[in-house]
Amino acid sequence: MLSLSPAARRGAVCAVIFIAALLTTSSCGQDTSSNDSGDRSAYGYTDELTDEPTEEPTEEPTSEPAEEPTEEPIEPVEASVPDSVVGVWCGGSNAEGHWTYEFSSTGEFIAHRGGAGFSGVVVSDSRSMTFHVPGESPFVSSWEVVQDPVLGPLLFLDGYSYLPGSCNS
Repeated sequence: MLSLSPAARRGAVCAVIFIAALLTTSSCGQDTSSNDSGDRSAYGYTDELTDEPTEEPTEEPTSEPAEEPTEEPIEPVEASVPDSVVGVWCGGSNAEGHWTYEFSSTGEFIAHRGGAGFSGVVVSDSRSMTFHVPGESPFVSSWEVVQDPVLGPLLFLDGYSYLPGSCNS
């Protein structure tokens, strides 16, 4: 069984979470199933109608306005992509399908496969790339560009090879 790169794994996980969220939200609603235990006392159930209103807790109004939650400021990341990586690359695992990575000279990137994908900025050093995706923890991938005498430049991300060009072309 072939393993996925962290970037491919993250894309697949994002797609699964998205689909699960859609399925979960579409099935939400009032539970109309009956209580099969027969013990309705735990639910305050009565067979008789009463004229007495049920007491519900009430909140006293406060004179102080509620504080709005503040988001922590996001530290800007100084993105960097080597010139040899700038461009569009297709590759990855054959078993899981190919990913297209697009790297700009400003450090922005987009990774996609079919309808799944993610984007953000990347910070590179001589051996690793740290991918910063909004709302996610940064993840690190090893990288190198190798000049193959037959195929030309090959980008390796976590050991998976990528050829120049989009997977869709």
